[in-house]
Amino acid sequence: MLNRIKFMAAATPIIWLIVVAPLTALFTWWTATRTGAALGWSLLLTPIVSIWIFSSFQTANLKTKWPATQLIGLTTILMNTVLLCSPLLLIFPSATVALIATVLWIAATFYAVRTAQIIQNTQISLSSNKLRNSYRLMHLSDIHAGSRTSEFVNKVVTQTNAHKPDVVFITGDLVDSSAVDTDYLQPLANFSCPVYLCLGNHERYVNLQAAIDAIEANNVKILRSDTALQGELEIIGIDDAENSAQVERELPSITRSSDKFQVLLYHRPQGFEYAADNGVDLMLSGHTHGGQVWPFCVLVKRQFPFLKGSYQHNGSTLYVSQGTGTWGPIMRLGTISEMTLIELTPT
Repeated sequence: MLNRIKFMAAATPIIWLIVVAPLTALFTWWTATRTGAALGWSLLLTPIVSIWIFSSFQTANLKTKWPATQLIGLTTILMNTVLLCSPLLLIFPSATVALIATVLWIAATFYAVRTAQIIQNTQISLSSNKLRNSYRLMHLSDIHAGSRTSEFVNKVVTQTNAHKPDVVFITGDLVDSSAVDTDYLQPLANFSCPVYLCLGNHERYVNLQAAIDAIEANNVKILRSDTALQGELEIIGIDDAENSAQVERELPSITRSSDKFQVLLYHRPQGFEYAADNGVDLMLSGHTHGGQVWPFCVLVKRQFPFLKGSYQHNGSTLYVSQGTGTWGPIMRLGTISEMTLIELTPT
């Protein structure tokens, strides 16, 4: 209880900044309300809005949670619009600025919603002297079943199968709600090749064992500080942890073959240099969503310097997915939803 209170106290100012303040600013422009009075009302309303949002997040009922998560996306986009239009107050009447801001907000929201629906196909090519054969690997991450529907999961599977991969890797956050069960994830059973997954933070936030059971019931192999062989590939999976040294802590205890092409699945883009210095050829991660909705990309970049795309170290490659799905708001602004085809060839 004490930790929850501390979290709410820390998060409430953020709720004011990205939810209440943008709506207050737009209301003030439309109605020419005195700024001081509007600010006072916004501060009074913020605890109420915060309690509602936090309560919505605690429930497993997806219909109850949906309005709060979408509101956060809508008002974050509005925050960007308000900041962009504020200088216009020096030139135009507030009602005119309000009209411009509202039109831009609606347009940006439609764009963000549309962008979140499209899974872009990205591709990288790698070669290794450890290989005698070529492999097509598909990297998926952060599908967020729960925030996204079972139909979206089916879309991911269908689009993946069209690439005819030899193996699929899912780097965590496949599930983000306790309402997601075996039937919800049934499309996973339709993958046309072996599928391996490492656990993300959102699997830990829900009923972990129930999530594991639902995933494994649909023919997805979960690797938990364990390995699996797929041809010349040795696949390593490590559970997500808040500890930034999780890879350094777990990798030494995992028995690996130095002559195999080693693929490490770890949800967060942390520990890459250590993994590269200790025999891992390819590390796949997600978690960041690329920031999902600007300006969060700026904040996420400060915590995770490996924000998105490819990075190299000591002959090894890290690929950080921006996420195949979305958490919470089904919106993307300044980022993409992606599935990444990795073409592996011998040197």
